Amino acid sequence: MARVTVKLSRDHLQGLIRSPLQGLTELIWNALDADATEVAADVERGGIETIRSVTITDNGHGMTEEEASRTFGALGESWKRSAAVTREKRRVLHGSNGKGRYAAFGIGRRVSWSSVAQDDTGERKQIVISGSQESLDEFDLPPVVPTSERSGTRVRIEAIHPEAESALDRPSVIHQLATTFALYLESYPAEIRWQGQLVDPKDLQDFREEYDLTEALGDGRRASVVVIEWKKPVRRALYLCDADGMALHDMLPSVQAPGFDFTAYVRWQGFRELGHDILLADLGHEAMAPVIEAARDALRRHFKERIEAKRSEMVRRWKAERSYPYAGEPANEIEASERELFEVVAVSAAKSVEAAETSARKLSLRLIKEALETNPSNLRTVLAEVVDLSEEQLKELAQLLQRTPLTSVIVTARMITDRLAFINGLDALLFDKAPKQQTLERRQLHRILAEETWLFGEEYALTGDDDRLLVVLRKHLELLGEDVELAGTEPLTRMDGTEAVPDLVLSRPMQNRDNRLEHLVVELKRPNVTIRRKELQQIEDYAFAVGKDERFNQPNVHWEFWIIGNKLDDYVTEEATSPDRPPGVVKQTKRYRVIAKTWAEVISDAKHRLKFLSDSLQYRSGRDEGIEYLRRAHEKLLPDALKKDES
Repeated sequence: MARVTVKLSRDHLQGLIRSPLQGLTELIWNALDADATEVAADVERGGIETIRSVTITDNGHGMTEEEASRTFGALGESWKRSAAVTREKRRVLHGSNGKGRYAAFGIGRRVSWSSVAQDDTGERKQIVISGSQESLDEFDLPPVVPTSERSGTRVRIEAIHPEAESALDRPSVIHQLATTFALYLESYPAEIRWQGQLVDPKDLQDFREEYDLTEALGDGRRASVVVIEWKKPVRRALYLCDADGMALHDMLPSVQAPGFDFTAYVRWQGFRELGHDILLADLGHEAMAPVIEAARDALRRHFKERIEAKRSEMVRRWKAERSYPYAGEPANEIEASERELFEVVAVSAAKSVEAAETSARKLSLRLIKEALETNPSNLRTVLAEVVDLSEEQLKELAQLLQRTPLTSVIVTARMITDRLAFINGLDALLFDKAPKQQTLERRQLHRILAEETWLFGEEYALTGDDDRLLVVLRKHLELLGEDVELAGTEPLTRMDGTEAVPDLVLSRPMQNRDNRLEHLVVELKRPNVTIRRKELQQIEDYAFAVGKDERFNQPNVHWEFWIIGNKLDDYVTEEATSPDRPPGVVKQTKRYRVIAKTWAEVISDAKHRLKFLSDSLQYRSGRDEGIEYLRRAHEKLLPDALKKDES
């Protein structure tokens, strides 16, 4: 028995081993380069979940003893190196350096090649070559023997790697083979079978289109890109092919196309001429960059048109079966934008949505609509758990929505309309007779406003909610960004010795040259409480407690203390309208000021801030919309008078 040794380091040879699926693909390419018209890849199982061996059989011209010795003895010595086309059928060759045989070791540790070829005398002879992953630089070549079998090669791989068992035991393998050999099988008559099933790209294709890139390149060289959309999930790839459609390299398409499973094939002879430099395509090789970018531009135009056509067709069908969750025409621009964004998302999830029964489809579309309307951040959960989109599909959709102007428009519009509705709902809560009598300060009003702090000013962010003032002060020190600790742990107290407990604390850090930091402390009162001297004194106690504490005796810190109720009595009204102070200010020092406001003033100020935006959106909200918003956002906190009538 002869043994040939490859004159390269084992580390170098180890680097030629590919992934299991790439290994399978390379072995099929080897068969096609040998003029095979029939290639069959099969697995032999040793149990329900165990693959014992993988075999690839072809009817090509096989290898003679001389060719086997030369091919397995050194890299780059394959007969393909000096040829551009196959021997008999004159097909374009895929490989040329003899590296493909090492791809087999990506599937298993032991590989044997049994090949039958016709020698110079016209006699068919068989040779069996074997090798193992443990000795990649050595192959056993026993003498050839005469045979009556037909020409061809059978590659048998054993001692299958666990990762190969997992990769090759998936239904998607046949789809991947279809995408890889799609253009080749269009050009040349050949049959490829995977576990007995014919690899038929046309049967798996959903849509196909080709675009000429010659004019876009401007150098007169012929180039085009073929886009194939598939009926089944596939690994998206942009294949770089020669002019005959032979795939030489693949890379990521880098094109957003939610809802589409596709591959694209750039045909350009320059890829063949660049040889090994084609591996630099992902790095933006200057010779390839223009044709690749032209192909991507064509893909973007293609999917823009396809998404629009698909959306129109699906919406028409959903309306016909009454699955579409909107009725009638949009009432305003906000609703029109919401529908447009809904349709973008629904089309992205179309394959999963369309696969369901009508009732399930109706539910899925309604949940998508509600997620977009109430909280777009919930959309991911709906699409993952209800529509069952993959993580890759979810990621792509998220990227698309981030780049879609409609998303920010709708989110902003929804925020504005919700705020306008809340103002009307708050008006009903505070001034309608029954809700006014039933609303409790801490259990209801306080908790609702803790979620709607924008009401007091867009610049405020909630930093404390019903905390001891001592905790609030600690948070205040942290906001200063200084290495400052509170001196002692005693509670902060009012003048009468009781511990201070504010209702709601908001802070506003002011970024200017003085590093000014402002705090707002809000004291909320029940709607039926008139703010009198006693209530005013309470908020002044808060102000005094902070103002006298040396821990906050810093020139860049300012505090505002508000007390808010439905009515101010004559004494408080007179204090709040003093001509020597701004409106509402009842006390002012260098470090703080105390302000008394009515809910009518707070609501009026909020309406004024939103007026321009509401006028621009042409949106009007009334009492009913306001109560509906409160029920949707704060139902558990509402008084009985505003809760839904379950009957």
